[in-house]
Amino acid sequence: MNEYCMLETSNDNYKEIKSIAKELLDKKLVASCHILESESSWNWNNEREESKEYLLQMKTKKNCLKEIYEVIKSKHSYECFEFAIYNITSINEEYLNWIDKEII
Repeated sequence: MNEYCMLETSNDNYKEIKSIAKELLDKKLVASCHILESESSWNWNNEREESKEYLLQMKTKKNCLKEIYEVIKSKHSYECFEFAIYNITSINEEYLNWIDKEII
């Protein structure tokens, strides 16, 4: 059985996050992408930062993580970007089969 996961990254540049999503979908490294607008706050170098950001959520399989990371790293403008990984489990076999079918 394959191991499934959802990845998350964010960026304040919509065109950049859209470009990342497009490349990952075109390369069939992810089955789907969701771009959500958010108001973000974080601490960076002992300063409080706030910005509108775009959260990119991606459904994939764990064996694609290294290649996905390299694509994001090559396109992302942040010095330190989010690359969070969440396990996906589901009793819906059709959903998991769909992920398998859409990824190389």
